[in-house]
Order: sequence, then C-alpha cells, then structure tokens
Amino acid sequence: MDSVKWLFLRTKSYIHLILMALLGSALESAGTTGISLIAKNLVDNVFLMKSYEELFKTVFFLLSFALLNQAGNLLASLFINLYSELEIKKTRKEVFDRLLGAPYGFLSKSSSGDLITRLLSDIQSYRSLLGDHIPKLFRDPLTVLALLGVLLYRDFILTLFLGILLPLLAFAVRYFGYKKGKHTRRLQENVGMLTQSLAHVLRGYENIKMYSSEVKFSEWFSSFNEKVFKASMKSVVYSTANSVFNFIFGYVVVSIIILYGGVRVIQGSITAGDFVSYITALFLLHQPLSEVQKGLMEVRAGIPILNRIRELLHIPQEKSGNIPFTTLKESITVQDLKVTLGDEKLLKGVSLKVRKGEKIGVIGSTGSGKTTFLRVLAGLLPYDGVVRYDGFDLKDIDKESFRSCVGFFTQEPFIFAGSVRDNLLIAKKDASDEEMKKALDLAMCDFVKSLDQILEEGGRNLSGGEMQRLALARLFLKSPDIIFLDEVTSAMDVKTEEEVLKNIFEFFKDRTVILVAHRFSNVLLCDRVLAFKEGSLIAEGKPQEVIKFFLQSP
Repeated sequence: MDSVKWLFLRTKSYIHLILMALLGSALESAGTTGISLIAKNLVDNVFLMKSYEELFKTVFFLLSFALLNQAGNLLASLFINLYSELEIKKTRKEVFDRLLGAPYGFLSKSSSGDLITRLLSDIQSYRSLLGDHIPKLFRDPLTVLALLGVLLYRDFILTLFLGILLPLLAFAVRYFGYKKGKHTRRLQENVGMLTQSLAHVLRGYENIKMYSSEVKFSEWFSSFNEKVFKASMKSVVYSTANSVFNFIFGYVVVSIIILYGGVRVIQGSITAGDFVSYITALFLLHQPLSEVQKGLMEVRAGIPILNRIRELLHIPQEKSGNIPFTTLKESITVQDLKVTLGDEKLLKGVSLKVRKGEKIGVIGSTGSGKTTFLRVLAGLLPYDGVVRYDGFDLKDIDKESFRSCVGFFTQEPFIFAGSVRDNLLIAKKDASDEEMKKALDLAMCDFVKSLDQILEEGGRNLSGGEMQRLALARLFLKSPDIIFLDEVTSAMDVKTEEEVLKNIFEFFKDRTVILVAHRFSNVLLCDRVLAFKEGSLIAEGKPQEVIKFFLQSP
C-alpha cells in the first residue's frame, strides 16, 4: 500500500495531463458504446425492415462513433505517454543525482551491476507500468462501465447473473499478479548480477586471455544467464497463463449468453436486434475488461519494481558541515583515527600532525592502510576519532568549499570518452587554452597533440603511464592548496617519473602535499615520511631513517 501511495504522490503533479487523458478515454468509450447501441437498429430496422433511410443513418452513425472512438484514443495515448515520459525523465535524473550525492563508502560497498540495472532496466519497467499498465485502470474502466450500462439496459437480469463471475476474475488478478511479481523481482536481481559479471569480464579481458580461462568465465556467465532465463520464462508463463484464462473465461461467458439469448429470441421475448446489440456490447466489453484485469495483475506484479526504485531515491546522501574552508592556514591534526569496514579494521588509532606547506611521504606494504588514510583526509570515508583542519573538525567543514581547495590523485586515473579539453575542464571549468597547455607540459603529456584530441572510454587509447600523466595535469590545472597523491607515478618509466616528481615538488613548493608511494625513491624529497603497517602508524621522521626502520621491521 505504501508503494501505491508513493506512486500517487509521484504522479500528482501531472494531474492536468491525466485529466486530458481521461477526457480522451471518455470520448473513446462513448464511441465504443455508440457502436454497440446502433447494432439493434442495424438488425431490426435495416435487415428486417429493409429501409434505405435507416441504412444510411446507421452507416453515418457507425462512422461517427468510430471517428469519436479514435479521436479519444489519440488524445488519451498522447497525454498518457507525455506524463509517463516526463515522470521517467524526472526519476532518471533524480536517481542519477542521488548516486552522485551518495557518500563514497556507500558506492564502494554497492554492486555496480545492480545499480546500473536499477537505473536502466528497472526505470524502463517503471515506464511500462506508468504508460502501459496503469492507464488500463483509468482508461478501460470507462468503456467497461459504459458497456455494462448497455448490457443492463438490454437485459437487467442476465447482466446481474454475469456479476456472479467477477470473484473469479479477482482471484485471477491476485494469483497471477503475485506469481509474476515474484519472478519479476528475481529477474531484475539476476539481470543485475549478469551486468556485474559482464563488467568484471570486460575489465579483466587481458588476464582472461593470458590465463586461458575463457571456459571458466563462460561457465560463470552461463550460470547467471540461466537464472535470468528461468526467471524471465516463469514471468512469461504466468503472464501468458493469465491471457489464456481471460480468453477462455470470456468465451465461456459468451457461449452461455448465446445459449440463453438464442432461446429467448426463439421464444419471442426479445427481438433479434436486442440480442445482437447485447452480444455486440458483450464482445466489445471483453477486451477492455481483460485489459483492466491484466492491468491490475501487472500493477501488482510491478510493486517490487517500485520498491527497488524507491530504494534508489532514498540512497543516503553525503553529509556536509557548514563551516566554509578557504585555505589551510596552520596544520592538519589527526588524533586516534580509526576506520572499520565490516569486521575489518583498516586504521587503528593513528595520530599525527601535518604542518602547512609540509611534504609528507607515506610508505607501507599493500593493505597497510595508506590509501584509506588519504581517503579519510580527503573527506571520502567515515571515521572515528578526530581529523581537524586548522582546529575545525573535518565533519563540520562545508564539503564543497573544502574540495575546491583539495586535489586527490587516485590509483585508478579517471578518463572518460571525449576530448583532452573535456577531461581537463572537470578540474577547472573556466580554464583557458594556455592554462591547460601549461598543465599538460608540467605533467609531461607529450603524447597530447591537441586539446581536441579524442580519448576513448576509460583511456583505452592511452597507456597506463599516459593516463596517470593526464590525470596529474588536472591537478596542475586546479592548483589546489592541499594535494593527496596515491601512487602518482607507478606506471611511468624512471626518467618520466623523475621529471614529473620534480615538477610536482617545484610547482607545489608552498602547498601541503601528502604522497603515497611503493617506491622509496619517490619519498626522498619529502620533509617527513610516515610508515604504516596493518592499519597502524609504526614510524615517522626523516625519509632515510623511516625507510631504514621500515626495512628492518619484522
């Protein structure tokens, strides 16, 4: 019931469009009803009385009602599709904005395949619900009610008898709707896993080839594919079974009516025109009544989709403080910093102080907590303990103003499809061509021939070192006050690495830089070096001394 209420509130702003669609539906039902009513005149006054005047009159009204029917159909269809497309556009944008506003910790724990499926497949199912199934609940009922009026007018007792069969229709809605809904939910979940497995395969294609593991991944993909197939087929089976039930049920009713009406015509209690008009209305009633029943079933089956979309629209958003940040004036203070992910303790009581303008190197084995430490200082991860910038707790600082002053070079450079210019402008949207070219020179991007040079998705037409240098050019272009560098030169050759590090230390000589590196040579130019092991800070001091201690520690 909550999902239905939520849906009502979502579509409330489109009430003017829905009313126009209802007007079209009313015209459509009026045309259908008129066609059933003139059937009596066609039989009694044209076929039996053989009147040309009545023939022309009947044909005129038949065409008029048909035009009215289709005019209403056009009006209803246009406004139904307009409101549903507007709602889908709005929902898609809201979901995407919620994803962008989510805290880093949420996205890092979520399945990308599931999120992509919800953003694309689930919202498309929502579109079908809004544009195809729900309209059946306010469009076809008008036709059903109008035709029921004709049936009651032609034969009151027989029509009341048909009402006895309605509970059977209600049972079909409940049964088939529940079954299809269950398998629709499973289908969407399995599609999410399928999308995720496909993304894994595409990211690791080189490794799959080199380890000759095509068969293993083919079997892995087949298992997900089989689950999608079974869930999809079960959904189709119940949908088809519902259609078969409606068809057979409808013809059983028609057969009873023909038998009953035929006896009454033979006995002379009703005219042939009355009976043909009743049968016409009944035949015309069958489709809209089936559509209403199918619409109820589809809406019931679509409840799991609504729940999944509602979850997306309630993705937790990153919290921000209200203290503006303009520059680091004195120091960064860390006290008893702890970070826990599930049962794993990533950082354990780290305490230190970084003075403004200091160059800090960070070393440690893989998984020692170096990257986690940078992410906390950059305001990306939740933490326990104290992180202060000039005496202000990081949690109380306005995130937007803080990040405008901070640069973070991640281990996986972000390169998106577009030009070099496009990729640089995300760092400084109003940068001039001269500024961008200078940043490219500082990052040693000699492979860039033009700012309009096209880059493929994920930097596929670049080497690892080239991607790192292009990502580093963003930092030079942004020229932030505080710089966090995570393995900034890991994919570069020795000569390029030396030049890049030299440019970093010269260009950011008066800025605060924290540099994570596996190669000890990268931190020799730093003022101090921090050594991490298993989430703890085990040493800090002059580079040579800390490196020596780290190498000798067990």
